[in-house]
Amino acid sequence: MTTAALLTLHHKGQQIAPALTSVGVELVTTAAFDTDSLGTFAGEHERTLSPVACARAKAQQAIALTGCVIGLGSEGSFGGGPMPGLLNWDEELLLWLDSRTGQEIVAVAAGPIPLSALSSRDPAAFAAHISRQDPAQGWILRYQGGLVKGLIGYNALQQAWQEAKLLQSDGQLAEEVQLEPDFRAHLCPVRQQYIQQAAEQLAERLAAHCPRCQTPDFWRKQVERGLPCEACHAPTTQVKYYIKSCSACGHTEQEAAATAYASAAHCAYCNP
Repeated sequence: MTTAALLTLHHKGQQIAPALTSVGVELVTTAAFDTDSLGTFAGEHERTLSPVACARAKAQQAIALTGCVIGLGSEGSFGGGPMPGLLNWDEELLLWLDSRTGQEIVAVAAGPIPLSALSSRDPAAFAAHISRQDPAQGWILRYQGGLVKGLIGYNALQQAWQEAKLLQSDGQLAEEVQLEPDFRAHLCPVRQQYIQQAAEQLAERLAAHCPRCQTPDFWRKQVERGLPCEACHAPTTQVKYYIKSCSACGHTEQEAAATAYASAAHCAYCNP
């Protein structure tokens, strides 16, 4: 069985290990490096690296800390998606680094995170806000005097208010405070789903061997568009072929799309 090392402070091994075990990879984890120093969602540490560069740095650290020849780096980022600025869109990267060959495999999963922040002085508004979310979701409290992370449930939020002396005798808060989702992986159940999906894709890519040299990750890496319209047979912007390629020997193969024709709804002539 192959062994791979994952550097994580936020228990991501729970989402990643099952998929890798299914393809003969044993996952070991280490928390011997402060990954928060590479950037945090809450903003205490600025994010200066791209998501791929950050995942690569974590994989390299995992190798250095454990002595394993294969390292894994997991990194999530928010932004983009189909509705930028209106919807939290999470993209999870899982980077496999083989220090013997230098091969990198980057698996990706993405989707919406239906969570929002709330600013108010009314405790009842916060109670209602939290009640609509997964009970396991963590929260961050921001107020003029500080920041409290990792709050789970309304009782934890109330305790944070009391410790910060924010609760007044009339039951309201002394100032307007902000409650934000805590997006760290161990406190965000929706993120955990996407991390698991990225791990499942990585497992599929590790099992997809090049027919020429048997290197893993013989995968769809490019597309050729131009699937003909079902009505007039003119080329559309829909995918006609997927191009699977090997990063080791350069072998490529075309994989036809699941359908021979595109819906006329995608045709610039039939549906201008």
